[in-house]
Amino acid sequence: MSMRSLRTKAAVRAARRETMPRPNRIDRRALWIGVATFLGSLTIQIAIIAAAALRGGSSPYDGSASVLLSREHHIGDVAAIAGINCVWLLAIAMLAWPIARLWSWGIHDTWDHPNVNIAARFLYPLVALVLLIALWWVFTEQASALDGRLVSHWALFATLPHGTLEFGAFLLPLATAASCIFAPAAKPGRLLLRAISVSVPLVLVAASVEVYLTPHLLIPFQSV
Repeated sequence: MSMRSLRTKAAVRAARRETMPRPNRIDRRALWIGVATFLGSLTIQIAIIAAAALRGGSSPYDGSASVLLSREHHIGDVAAIAGINCVWLLAIAMLAWPIARLWSWGIHDTWDHPNVNIAARFLYPLVALVLLIALWWVFTEQASALDGRLVSHWALFATLPHGTLEFGAFLLPLATAASCIFAPAAKPGRLLLRAISVSVPLVLVAASVEVYLTPHLLIPFQSV
């Protein structure tokens, strides 16, 4: 076989490799958002459990009325929990949108004064942080009331499955917006909509786990 024919075949094989579809790699932004969301959610959930355990069950909430200690499971409970969490998610998304937009666009790309844009770039993340602290406080109060009905503080770790999913849904839009601070997005609105389209199912899954699974993990540790 001549060298020319070998080169021709090699060139054909190389051309085929270039035209063959390659497996999609995980986008670096998506990977960063996923890791940041999971670690942030897990950290907040552990902080809630730790704060509730340190408070020793002192809370204005009535722990006996918690769905987490109920032996009866209703789809209405799932709908109520998911509805409340969707309201939280909406508030977070309304903060995430201007963060993503302001950091993806230049300070002269909107009708606002440049100085206003610069101030808003730092004001909106600060408000988002305050909202997260409020969420942490509300869920800590609930966890503290629940802790007063359990025989051990360690039993609160049974809330990790639904709690991590719940806060994952809340943090996903914020993590997506935060990614625009480090790497501006060409279409921040579309990027945020994709995050919300994942957060809403996460809210529903978390509510279902909270109603149908978590009580089975907690009831054995309920104090008499």
